[in-house]
Amino acid sequence: MDRVSVFVRRRRINNLEQWTLYAIFTEAFFLALSPTIAAAAVMIGVITFFLRSQIDSKYKMRSLPFDVPVAIFLLIGAVSVFLSSARSFELIYNYCSLVGIYALTYLIVGQSIRTPEQVKQIAQALGASAILVVLWGFFQFIFGIDAADVKWTDPEAFPELKKRVFSTLENPNVLAGYLNVFICLALGLLAKLERRSQKIILIAAIILFAACLAMTYSRGAFFTLAIVFAVYGFLQDWRIMILFAIVTGLISYGDSTFMNRILSTFTMSDSSEGVRVGLWVSTSAMISDHPFAGIGWGAYQFVYPQYNYYIADPNVTIYHAHNIYLNYAAEIGIVGALAFFWYFFGTMFISFGVSEYGAEKWLRDFIEKIFESSAFLRETADILNKKLEIFSDIILNMFGKKKPVLKLKKGRKHYREVVHNEDLNFSEHTRKKFADSDKNVEEITSDDENISENDDKKSPTVDWNDVTDINDKKFLEGIKLGIGFAFLSVALNGFTDDLLFNIPTSMLMWLLGALGAAIHLMPDENFDSKVRRRRI
Repeated sequence: MDRVSVFVRRRRINNLEQWTLYAIFTEAFFLALSPTIAAAAVMIGVITFFLRSQIDSKYKMRSLPFDVPVAIFLLIGAVSVFLSSARSFELIYNYCSLVGIYALTYLIVGQSIRTPEQVKQIAQALGASAILVVLWGFFQFIFGIDAADVKWTDPEAFPELKKRVFSTLENPNVLAGYLNVFICLALGLLAKLERRSQKIILIAAIILFAACLAMTYSRGAFFTLAIVFAVYGFLQDWRIMILFAIVTGLISYGDSTFMNRILSTFTMSDSSEGVRVGLWVSTSAMISDHPFAGIGWGAYQFVYPQYNYYIADPNVTIYHAHNIYLNYAAEIGIVGALAFFWYFFGTMFISFGVSEYGAEKWLRDFIEKIFESSAFLRETADILNKKLEIFSDIILNMFGKKKPVLKLKKGRKHYREVVHNEDLNFSEHTRKKFADSDKNVEEITSDDENISENDDKKSPTVDWNDVTDINDKKFLEGIKLGIGFAFLSVALNGFTDDLLFNIPTSMLMWLLGALGAAIHLMPDENFDSKVRRRRI
């Protein structure tokens, strides 16, 4: 192959790789603004990713920490649709369009994001989109909401509550969960970034998000955020609890309705709380009747009338169980739900710094105990394990091409002799000169963590010129920690609501899950390794 064709081929590969990244950034920006555009961006990204993997003979797909549970979740979800009593084209379309987008997002983000700069660009796209969502929420709160859109209030329990903002997400509870995720990401960065100017901006962003969160009057999101702040304060910095208490006090002082609604959680005076309890009873019955394959992905609204023990009005459509754990177990069965939460909580654990094997250990031991109780289940598990290994290998190698195995030739080993300074034939004057210079020059490190004694005293002033000067390693650690807090937030909020039923939030969490896995696999040499010297 001549040089011209090699150059053209390399340029095509680079262009396709760049277009895939553009598609990921577009999805990140439009997730909460226009899910349709975000889904279209995913499809374009998959096409360019597939073409790139076919052209580039050196490209090889990598294994992410939780590929196996994701594959099990996808497989059982498909089976649940075809075995559902409410099987229809609508269910098949719902599964293919939603779960397909989740899987493709997980694929292109997990396989394409490999450098800190790419992570920063995704963070910028997500941050810009979140700012627009918050600004639109403030606009709704200040200038009012159309009367046709005011359907999230309870006039009997809260007559003074006239409006709850929802911005671009159609539901105030979903907006609250979305804001919680971004507050968690900001908290992760706040724990790792060290410059005062960057910390001030992050604190301001948290206050801005918290103010918009208060406008949703979402009680579940508030208590979830309180727990996240408590965990953060215990693990990182207890002073964040003071900030949370101050912001909550200011919001309550300015809006007494907010605190009245929060306190109503303990009185069960809201009709929505009774409805949720009734839904959980009905959903538990669904799980009992369909423990293995479930009622079918997306079939809750069609099957619920058969278990309508609480809401007698047939004109009211119930789309989900208002509980993430019950909803997944009901729709795709207990095994499918365990596979999903294996991926979900496993991602949370590795984001907090726990090995994926440690995250899997408890769930693996629990499943082994179940299957060891029956010889039939043990044989079934062995068969499924072999089939899943074959299925997983096919998925992982579908687009990639295996690298040839290199055989090393036998030869003589070469050794490099280490020579110490004291063994060199330096004069006394030269040695004294080196000794004096060592007092003025700081130790050179790859992660900027060792600092000279003269730099120990931090300047009390804020240097706003260094806002964008972010150490790659600190940034990746902050984003990874923020993803862990975000998954914890959704897990806690999932006891009273199913945020993942909402398309923008679910796409966001799959994107963050793949991003966390990609960061987890990044080697240390991808971090910022700039060599710096202190000016003398």
